[in-house]
Amino acid sequence: MRKGKVNFLWEVGSGVGRVEYPDLTIHDGNWHRIEASRKGLTGTIAVYPLEGPNAGMMATPASADSPTTFTILDVDQNAYLFVGGIFGTIKKADAVRTSTFVGCMGETFLDGKPIGLWNYRERQGDCKGCVVSPQKSDGEGIVQLDGEGYAAVPRPTRWNPNVSTVTFKFRTFTSDALLMYLATQDMKDFMSLELSEGKVKVNFDLGSGVGSAISTHRHNDGHWKSLTMSRNKKQATVTVVDIDSGAEERIVAVSQGSSTGLNLRENQRIYFGGLPTIGNYRSEVTLKRYAGCLREIEVSRTPYNLLSSSDYTGVTKGCTVENLYTVSFSKAGYMELKGLSLAVATEISLSFSTLNDTGTVLLAVGGATPVNQQPYLSVMLNQGALEVLLFTGTHTPRRVIRRPEQGILHDGREHSLRIERTFAVQVDEEPKKEVGLPNDQPMVFQRVFLGGIPAEVEQTSNRVNVPFKGCIWNLMINTVLSDFSQPVSFVNADIGRCPSLAPAPPPPPLLPEPTATAAPAATDACASAVAPTALEQAYQFGLSRNSHMSFSFDDAKVRERLILEFELRTKEDSGLVLYGYLTCCVPFSINDGNWHKIRVNRQKQRAVLSVDFKYIKQLISPKTADLLDVVGVVYVGGLPQNYTTRRIGPILYSLNGCVRNFKMHGSAVKSLVEDFNVDMQRPTNSHMVGRCFVSTEPGTYFQGNGYLKAVASYRVGQEVSIAFDFRTSRTNGVLLAVSNNDRDGLGIELVDGKLQFHVDNGAGLVTAEVSPEGEGFCDGQWHSVTATKIRHKLELRVDSTQSKAESPNARSNTCETNDPIYVGGYPAGVHQAALSSKRSFKGCMKDLKITKASKTFAVQFNKALEVRGVQPMSCPSPVAA
Repeated sequence: MRKGKVNFLWEVGSGVGRVEYPDLTIHDGNWHRIEASRKGLTGTIAVYPLEGPNAGMMATPASADSPTTFTILDVDQNAYLFVGGIFGTIKKADAVRTSTFVGCMGETFLDGKPIGLWNYRERQGDCKGCVVSPQKSDGEGIVQLDGEGYAAVPRPTRWNPNVSTVTFKFRTFTSDALLMYLATQDMKDFMSLELSEGKVKVNFDLGSGVGSAISTHRHNDGHWKSLTMSRNKKQATVTVVDIDSGAEERIVAVSQGSSTGLNLRENQRIYFGGLPTIGNYRSEVTLKRYAGCLREIEVSRTPYNLLSSSDYTGVTKGCTVENLYTVSFSKAGYMELKGLSLAVATEISLSFSTLNDTGTVLLAVGGATPVNQQPYLSVMLNQGALEVLLFTGTHTPRRVIRRPEQGILHDGREHSLRIERTFAVQVDEEPKKEVGLPNDQPMVFQRVFLGGIPAEVEQTSNRVNVPFKGCIWNLMINTVLSDFSQPVSFVNADIGRCPSLAPAPPPPPLLPEPTATAAPAATDACASAVAPTALEQAYQFGLSRNSHMSFSFDDAKVRERLILEFELRTKEDSGLVLYGYLTCCVPFSINDGNWHKIRVNRQKQRAVLSVDFKYIKQLISPKTADLLDVVGVVYVGGLPQNYTTRRIGPILYSLNGCVRNFKMHGSAVKSLVEDFNVDMQRPTNSHMVGRCFVSTEPGTYFQGNGYLKAVASYRVGQEVSIAFDFRTSRTNGVLLAVSNNDRDGLGIELVDGKLQFHVDNGAGLVTAEVSPEGEGFCDGQWHSVTATKIRHKLELRVDSTQSKAESPNARSNTCETNDPIYVGGYPAGVHQAALSSKRSFKGCMKDLKITKASKTFAVQFNKALEVRGVQPMSCPSPVAA
């Protein structure tokens, strides 16, 4: 915001783009909605007043272009999204003039997905709650599922086994997905409604055989449909009505055998939109989740609002099935769009991702006769190469074949393509390749296809249909995005969905190990250094915010009774130990660094919490239900990233502490108690879990063969001060480093027992050095370091010893980095201009602070972007050695 007006700025590699919304100032104390978008080089912004005298006024968007050449914004999962300001430690782009905001912000969305402002990764300053922002008026009960979630609701109180009715309205482009599912505990009785290639399908079994039927027509055309399923004993009738046209289709299914009742128990659930990942389900039912809208849900005349459910994820209020720019193909299919004209200045661009090396990305064909004179534009992957053909209708087709300079195009990652009418082709912003055309006459393509072509076009165009499997998005023609929600036709195309195909990173081992790097022989160990002793069968959590173990179990065995036992050792004030729905507080502290035994015994509505068998507290559930209905997985030490639940308090981060002897006992009936096979050495899943040392103290332990990536990008500039404490087990080791790929860089390291502080501003390396006396830094004690750079001068202070140095070139005073800060070492292949060694640090470090312009940033090692061979938040004390 500049002088009350909203500015939108962006930079994609060839210069800053900026557009200011001219019609409104927003510093009038009223709520406004800001919508900003970037499409290639073009940025657009609009501001809508939600309150005050201009409330409801339609906004006229303002647009501008950034300098030409590059169009891709290169960000990845390590990128930060800042709201309301920028951290002082982050280099701000020069074009951005302000770095703070004073006021209120309400709902925030990125690419259509809501960002929970309460669920932040980090914050600085005083951020408080505000008055509720005005909300868009959506119909009551209308919800949208994002294709990655589901909602579970209880069975209606009045349930007649012989008669079932289900009604709801849906709107979607999804081809294959589950709409609704219910089943008895033994799964002998079940019922499902789903989409199969866009057609509505019903399955049900009353215990003696399946009845199934599927519609003739597809109903995933983006229009509202009304679905009614009525079952009377063995016969089920499904009616689907198009609400706009009134067109109706009816299908009938009859179950086999003699059974007539669906015996769903009161404690069993009905699922909409998908199913939990962990669980047993009927094999007839698809596990693909639904992306689209639902409303007016009723089961046996009982209405349901999915947002009032106690168990849902990926569900939001409202419905948006317009302005969709993505499409995915999981099986042979296509999508047809309206035709286009390829004039002299026309440019076409799109992005795609796939795991297959061959497939049709785009085909545009004309309508001229005879067929051999039809102009066409073809884009396809052919054995890993991107092949673009353009035929003007005369002469020979022109062809451009591109292979990436690095990597492959069928790796599941995002790739971009630009085609200019002059017939220039650019892939992933690599240099363009141009091929001359015989003329510059406009070409009219009457039909445009993505992902493949129908059989009749294959015949009339003499083009072979090679189906594409993967995602295509952001098709732009002269910077205008093509709206995929208005297709001419489509088959097996999931419009508005684009699941990630990129390979998931492999799960880290118990304590992540680094890639091996060249290092000198281990002759530099301190005489007093002894390898720390780890406790058997005890596990350290809190190494990251989402450190955890998970264990699967049979949820049917905990309905009546559940007993949880474990031992805990911590010095922290707060942190998530185990995910379960129980609220209580003991009247004394247990964060004294000693082991404490925790036991929870729940039987129906009553639960007993005991600590060390000394304190015992009884709790009673406020609800009338007395059966525990849970998904069969328990999380210890914390929760996975992006795990969402509404049934937990504000503490979602992992506990910094040790857990051992975790046990579970359960029973489906009161008289039987059964032990679960819970082995902490073999969890179902594990993330950032380390060893527990015999005795610990505050700090982070570096094993001597790894590193931390503490900051993604940092500009050293003219002035910076770095402070930390360390205790070493070696006379050599990298403590901290940041460097660009040229000469500028900063480094702090141990070299033959001396502590050295190096800086290169581009005119040569300058070093300040402290050489201790006696045992030096190998004395097993903590040492405090402060390294300060002021222009071309350096000052290094270790404990009470000080050293200074300065460059003879006073004009070279700025260290131009915009690169990661590594602590304790750095990855193989990374250039470091201000270090003499590649030896990783072995020992402990704590209290790392980086200060610039009076603003201090405390580095939290358990939030590091990369962790290799390092155990954050847990340092073995000398007693443990």
